[in-house]
Parts: sequence; structure tokens; C-alpha cells
Amino acid sequence: MSTLKNKKLIQIEGEIEKARQDKNWNALTDLIRKYNKLNTDNTVPLELLINSEKYLTEFDYNNALATLNKAYNIAPNNSEVLSYLGIVEYERNDIVKALSYLNRLNNPYGNNENGNGNGNGSGNDMILNNRKVGLLIQAFTIKGKCYENQGNQQDAITSYQNVYQITFKYFKNFKTIDKQTKLYIEDSLIRFAVIQKQFGIQISIKHLRSCLSSQIGLSKDTFRVSLTILAHLLLRNVCSASYIPTTLDSSSDNTNTTTSNSKHQQQQLFYVPSDETEESILALLYAETVLSAQQQQIQQQQQQQHHLQYLIPPSSNTNATTTNNTPIAAASTSSLASSPQAFTNGTNGNGNSSSPSVNTTTTATSNINLESTTHLNHHLNGHNHNLFEEQDPTLIYEDICLAYCRKEQYYPVVENYEKSLALNFSDQHKWIQLALALYSSGKYKRSLFIVEECLSKTPKNITLLLLASKICINHLNQITKAVLFAKQAVSFIDSDDTASLCKAYLLMGIAYGKKAIECKSSHEKNQNLELALISLKKSYDIDPYDYRNSYHLALIYADSRDTPMALKYIHESLELNPYEPSLWSCLALLLSSNKNYELAYRTCNHALSQSPTNVELLLIKAKLELALDDGTQALITYKTIFSHLVSKTLTSNEDIDDSVSLSRNRQSGPSSVVSFDLRSGTTAGDSRSHRSYSINNAEMDSAMRDFEDSPTSPKDLLRTTTNSSSSGVNGGNSGGGGSSGGHCLSSKEVHRNIALWLSLAEAFTQQRMFKDAAQCLAQAESIDNDSADVYYHQGYLLETQDLMGKAIANYHKALTIDSTHTNSSIRLALYYFRENDLLLAENNLTTILRSSDPTSHQAWFQLGLVLKAKGEIERSSDCFKKAIELDSTSPLIPYSQISRFVF
Repeated sequence: MSTLKNKKLIQIEGEIEKARQDKNWNALTDLIRKYNKLNTDNTVPLELLINSEKYLTEFDYNNALATLNKAYNIAPNNSEVLSYLGIVEYERNDIVKALSYLNRLNNPYGNNENGNGNGNGSGNDMILNNRKVGLLIQAFTIKGKCYENQGNQQDAITSYQNVYQITFKYFKNFKTIDKQTKLYIEDSLIRFAVIQKQFGIQISIKHLRSCLSSQIGLSKDTFRVSLTILAHLLLRNVCSASYIPTTLDSSSDNTNTTTSNSKHQQQQLFYVPSDETEESILALLYAETVLSAQQQQIQQQQQQQHHLQYLIPPSSNTNATTTNNTPIAAASTSSLASSPQAFTNGTNGNGNSSSPSVNTTTTATSNINLESTTHLNHHLNGHNHNLFEEQDPTLIYEDICLAYCRKEQYYPVVENYEKSLALNFSDQHKWIQLALALYSSGKYKRSLFIVEECLSKTPKNITLLLLASKICINHLNQITKAVLFAKQAVSFIDSDDTASLCKAYLLMGIAYGKKAIECKSSHEKNQNLELALISLKKSYDIDPYDYRNSYHLALIYADSRDTPMALKYIHESLELNPYEPSLWSCLALLLSSNKNYELAYRTCNHALSQSPTNVELLLIKAKLELALDDGTQALITYKTIFSHLVSKTLTSNEDIDDSVSLSRNRQSGPSSVVSFDLRSGTTAGDSRSHRSYSINNAEMDSAMRDFEDSPTSPKDLLRTTTNSSSSGVNGGNSGGGGSSGGHCLSSKEVHRNIALWLSLAEAFTQQRMFKDAAQCLAQAESIDNDSADVYYHQGYLLETQDLMGKAIANYHKALTIDSTHTNSSIRLALYYFRENDLLLAENNLTTILRSSDPTSHQAWFQLGLVLKAKGEIERSSDCFKKAIELDSTSPLIPYSQISRFVF
């Protein structure tokens, strides 16, 4: 009889356990009644535990605590009672009392009594099953949170290790873990990694990798958070020297060793990151994929909820009303920030309201799942200790951008900031970061547009004002805007902020200097030069040790033809920074304006020893060689330039921050002004004097044969570069930046390529190699068929060949494009003078000198000849004196062609 009774009792206990696991309270009421009739052991408070579980599912902690206290009086060492009491006290914010109960729990797989080193634990009275193991996991997770709340990180780590140990010791098949238990396991795993980084970054990283590669099957939120934390640790706490690569067999300690051949085959099948940045990018891209999927799911749920508000009247169905009032965000443990797309109305692609048919069964099922999910996450969301709530989804995009920036890949940075703004459209910080990313990727117009929009919200943001002025000066040539931004910055900057004030005055001075170059009137030009000089002197007074101030002051004095002052400031600038090629270019032109071509040539050679591929220095060198009557060496220099152009290694002074250009190549060599003796007669690698060198026909023919037979002959060079030049002209513009792949030329590169062809054509024309010069001009015209300079050189080439009719037509075309083109006007005036049309010649020359170019010594000289022919000797004498004065300060290349930008 007793045996039969025991069998029935065991059967009822099994049914009760199943009903408890399913939370079937109606069935439990009948089963408890049967159980009490058969049970004679009053030491197990089963009914009280079941009642407390019911109260807990209803979040009724007061009744749950009262019931559990009764159970505690009956069985003070019962593990379930202690677990539930600890959970209830934690939810009631009594951390100390919660720990007093949880510290008495045992880890059934631990090495001591209670799993944390304390010796007052209760006996292990549990016969383990999935429900009881889940309760233990929940209790140890909450125990770890309690220790975290008290700042006891070490004991918190021990509690989370107990969760990890119980999970992998008990569960042989992770698919049997219920959803609520899995949430606590995942929470413990991540919290362990977060705390562990305070004691060892590598341990934390190894633990996160282990979690991601384990077979538990992480939820989407945990997977995303784990990947984000791993990437965050790698990016901000690990350098290349301390990075430990992820090997394919690092986590398979218990597996059989494979042969080297099989390992090699595995490595061919899987991508293994080579450094911490690559692993971070890989992790973050996976996390971003999960985040995007979650956003789409939430958006779909919100749209569906919006449809239900119109399809089911609130008065006709109270259940539907309850459903509509339930927050959809509870369906995900991740608290996603709002986005513009997340609040779209339920419309279709045509903008009309969508009205799909509603399946009531599906709606009811979704309600059950929603309530179940809310219950499962209630404990995790308590006390602001849920990592999923604390994890800002936009941090994924912040870290992705940081990783891509380290790889110097700015286009993905732009895309990721745009995705990040979809989560928080009003975040001005991210808008500023997007503007910087666009600037780095060469999208200057878009960058300036965003900066201006940000300034409309915060007009006193000094950094944005200075950035906007820099973009206008360096890339968009919007000089008026640049001056306006710089003036606003000056008005807002405190007098104590000398660094910002110095930069604002520098930007203003550079802008006025560039504006002076563009002025058509000599009066306006002089006014802008004066304003530039005032601004730059203020900047110089604030910081005389900034080489940029000295450099731009030298340029303004050079424009004003005050060569001694320009030389003074350019020497100061070189003493501060002897590695900047643009400074040496300016010095070489200043020396050439004094007709000291030999010294200027040695200056170029010295600068090229540091920057051998700089196009400005190479062009100045070629011009100097022609001025020194060394045509052979000039052709060799042009050959070098085009060799670099074909191999895409040619650099420029304007490549300071262009993404489309390579960084300047600075090789080791003499670097200080002191080590470079300007008074010496020779330089390294050049022991001959060009001034005394005379060229003969044999050497010229030999040089040209070498030039034409090489892969960089005029025909081959231009044929090679024509495709790249012509294909990039349409796509290159100063606002859009350029293509990072090199398929699209920027306006700066187009201008540079035209200048190269025109310079080479001028060299060929000077050597009376007209056919080669014509080929070069044809290539320049193929790049830009609307250039006044191209038509001028074509006309000059025809004039040299005594084809005056065609030459005059080209000069007129050049003036049609640019009415202030000085060289074309001078050639036309010279033609009128030869035709004895003195009045028309005088009018042309007077117009040039009064409006466009009053510093042209050639125009003054030709005007002197015209006036002398008219018999006006006194006026012609004044013109000749002015021409001699200007010629003494006239460089080989106009100062206006020197790069003027903010370094």
C-alpha cells in the first residue's frame, strides 16, 4: 500500500514540476490538493513556493515576500527558498538583505560550499532539473549584480563565473535552455567580460571571443552587444604590438590536432583578421547588420500597430485596445533611439494608406509573445543594470567610423555616419562628424553645406567657422564667404584664445590675398593686398613662430613687388620649417625675380633632394634651365615630370589634404637652411656652372633622341595620359572632390596637367621644335578646349612660324574667353604696332596697365615703344623706367601661381 502511495506521490511531483515549468496555475491548484493528501513530509514548503512563484509572475513582491518568509520558517536552508528570497529582496532594492540570502547558495559544481569562498552555505538539497538550474543561474546572476552595486568587482566576477560553470556543466544540449534562463546566462557572460577588462584587457577579449564562438546560441541583442564591446576593447585598448591574433584553433583545446595541410585548407576557407582594426571592423559590421534587422522589425511592428488603430474600433474590442496601448519597444530588449523612419505612417510606396487584412489568430499570438517577452525581461531591466539598455546602438557607428579612419577609408565613414543619423537625426555632434568625414573624402560642397546648417544652430561655434573658412579657401575658391566666416570667428573669439585668433587672422589674410589676385581693377587689388597685409601682421604678432604667418606675409610682399621684405619673411619661415616644398618654391621665384638664376637653380635642387616629385619645384627648375640656356637639361627635367605623371607619383604643394592625391614624398637629405649654403657655387650632384654652359646641336639632337625613344616621349606620354586626363575632366570639380580610386581628376589636377603641357610646349617652341610643341598644345586642348592660356600658346606658336593671320585669330579667342588675358593683349598690341596702328596698340596696352595687370613690365616696355613712335619722348621714357623697375622684380613664373592655402 505504501509502495503504491509513493508511486502516486512521485507521479504527482513530476506533474507538479512540469506544471511549474509551464506556469500552469490552474493545473497546479488541483495537483497541490492531491499532493497534500498523499504527502506526510511537512519540511518541504511546496505549496508556499508555488504561490510565491505566482506572485512573482504578477510582480507582486509584497505578497511574494510574505509567502516566502513563511516558507523560510519551515525550511531555512532550502535552496529554492533562498534563491527566491534573494530575487525578491533585490527587486525591492534591499541589496544587503538579498546578499544575505544569496550568499548561502551553493554552486553544485563548485569547489567549495557556496561558490564564493564563504563557509556558511546550506547543503545542496536540490535534485537538479532544468527549472531548478535556471533558478540557480538567475540567483547567481542577481548576486553578481548586487556585488557590482556595492563596488565589489572581484566577488561579482566569481558569481558570474558560477553561472558560466553551472551552464556548461549541466546543459549538454544548449537547445534545451529556456528563453528566460538564456537571457540570464548571456547577461552574466557579458558582464563578466565588462568587469574583467579592469583586471586584464586580454582576458576580457579572450572571454568575449569564447562567448561568440560558443554553442549556446546567443540572442540577437547579446550577439550585437558582445561584438560591440569586443570591437570597443580592440580599438581603444589594444595596440598593434599587444594584439593577439584570432587563430582558428585557439578555442578548440579539447579537439584533436589537425595536420598542417588541413589547417592551411581551413585558413583558405575562413578570413582571419591581421590586426586589431580589421577584427574590429569585422565585428562591428556583423553588429551593424543585426542592428539594422532589429530596426526594420520594430518599424514593421509599428506600422502594423498603426494599421490596427484604423481597422479595429476601440469600442468594439477591448482586447484590441489593450494591444494598441502596449509599447511595441518592449518586444526587444534593446532600447533603440528614435529615427525619422521609425515614425512613418502606415503608407505604401505611393503614399496612400495601406489596409491589409488582419488575422485575429496572428494578432492574439503576437500579444502572447509580447507579454511573455515583457515578463522575461523584467528582471533584466531592473535597477538600470541591463547592459542592453545601457548599450547605445549609435556607438556601433562611432566605432565603425573610428576603425575606417585608421584604415584611411573615408567613404565608408560617410555612409556609417549617415546610418547613425537615421537613429538620432537631431544629434549635432554626428552632423559635424559627417561634415568632417565628407571633407576627408573630398566632398567639399556637401561638407560646407552641413557646416553652414550646423552654424545656423550654433552661430558662435569657433571651430566650425574656421573649418568653413578653410574649405572655402582651399577647395571651393569662395573667397567672399571665407572672409565672412573668418570675420565672424574673430568677433566671437575671446582675447585669451590666442591660437584660434591667430588662425582666424591667418585665414582672413590668405583670403584677402587670393581675392587680390582675382581682382580685375588695380585699385581693388591694392586694397585687398593692404587688408591681407594687416590681417597677416596681426596673426604674425600673435605667433611669430608659426611658419605659415611668415610664408604668407612673404607672398603678399612678393605680390606688392617688395622683394627684400619678401626674402626676409621667407627666410624666417624656412628657419621654422625647412621641409615644406612651397616655401622653397617661393624662395626660388624670389631669387629669380632678382635675376639670380644660378642661386635659384641651386635652391630648387636642394628642395628637390627632399621632395623629388614635387611638380612646382620641377617646373621652376625647368624654367630656370631654359633661362640659363640649358635646353638639354630642361628637356630631361620635363621627361622626369611626365614620368612621374604617368606613374601617378607626381605631388603638388596643394596636396596638403586632398584625398585624391598622394602624400608628398619627402626623402632624407639636407633639411636646414644652415646646412644649405646659398652662396656656394655648386650643389651635390651638380658641379658645373649653367651660366657658362653652351649647348651645341649634337648634344641637343642626342637629348631629343633619348627623349623620343624613351617610354615617355611626347607622343607616348600624351597618348598615355590623354585617356586618364580626358576621362577625369568631366568628373573633376572643386566642389565634389575626387574619386579615391583615381578615375576622376580634380580641377586642381586638370589645371596642373594643362600647365605641364603648356610649359613643355613653351620649351619646344623656344628650341624651335614646332611639331613637338604643336603636339603638346593639342594635348592641352584635349584636356580643356576652353582655356585662354591654350589659345594664347597656340597663337604664339603660329606667330613664331610667321602665320600671323591664324595667330591673331587665336589671340582674339583667348581674349573672348578672358578679356583680361595679359599676354594675348600684349601680342595683339605688338601686332598693331608693327602694322603702324599706334592708337589701337596704345589703347590695348593702356587698358591692361590700368585695369588688369599694372605690374607687367612687358606691357610697360611695349607702351614705351608705341609712345616713342608717336614722338612722346618724355612719356615713353617714364614707361621704359617703369619697365626696368618692374623687370628687376619680375619672377620667371608669376607669383599668382604659387599655392595659397591653409596648411
